Amino acid sequence: MTTSQEISRTYRYDHTIGMDDFAGRSFRNLADLAVGPNEMLYVLQRGESVHLNVSIKKCNVGEEWFGEFGEFGTAPGQMVWPAGIAIDSQQHLYVTDEWNQRVSVFDTEGNLLAEWGEEGEGEGQFNRPSGIVFDAEENLLVVDARNHRVQKLAKNGNFLSQWGSAGTGPGQFNMPWGIALNADGEIYVTDWRNDRVQKFTADGAFILEWGSSGSGAGEFNRPAGIAVDNDGDVYVVDWHNNRVQVFDRQGHYIDQLIGDATMSSWGGQLMAANPVLEGYRQTAKYPEREGRLFRPRAVKVDDQNRIFIVDSCKGRLQIYRKTSV
Repeated sequence: MTTSQEISRTYRYDHTIGMDDFAGRSFRNLADLAVGPNEMLYVLQRGESVHLNVSIKKCNVGEEWFGEFGEFGTAPGQMVWPAGIAIDSQQHLYVTDEWNQRVSVFDTEGNLLAEWGEEGEGEGQFNRPSGIVFDAEENLLVVDARNHRVQKLAKNGNFLSQWGSAGTGPGQFNMPWGIALNADGEIYVTDWRNDRVQKFTADGAFILEWGSSGSGAGEFNRPAGIAVDNDGDVYVVDWHNNRVQVFDRQGHYIDQLIGDATMSSWGGQLMAANPVLEGYRQTAKYPEREGRLFRPRAVKVDDQNRIFIVDSCKGRLQIYRKTSV
């Protein structure tokens, strides 16, 4: 547990969902997460090159498992390098795919509803689309990473507007990745290779930026996912520093989460059925590292101010609760 008493916030670890494995009720190389109604979670799995196990896995906050859908490939509805996922008011899932250069739309049973996008630099074209989020009008904001821009699209994929260009100046990007909105519609974008966060108006006008390269408070080593809670606090996944940093709406550092995971119920059941695995676990050289984050990739916050961290390389979700004191 970490605290920040001077600004009256407390972050309490709650529980872990998942375990690292290749198939079934498990996660492998996670990319992103969408939080749906009734505490449903849609976990985007990037998989790996050997097993080609890309999918969207369905469970809830209480660790109940509801199956998965998706498969590797370039045909309609298939995925190769899925990167971001968002859910709309109709519970349709929108998934970006870096390899296929497109957005695919599914219902929650995995039926393909729509698909659009192609490689290029023009309006509505992509070069490695990554982060994706809906605004208040349910238009899509898509981070177009290697085109160094954000595109605003209608839900049917029609182009509306864009902003950004390659560079290091205000409003410019070097492979942006994550995107999130606050309650006022202001937009936060993680600028991956510039090791900073930029904030924009709803129309894409630059407001402010913060961050520099490093491992200290407020510094980044490849910021990835980003989320904003009900109070306007901003959560930034600091990928290569293995942490999530927390800031206020102006970019002032508040705290960091480095991981406190305990064994999930899925993992506990696996260990109980396989005593040899538990024996290996008990003889680990650095047991204190088991709970720490390792290359987290995304973060989401629900309307209860529960923080869901996608602990990508450990095949799990770490969940925290924020309270004010």
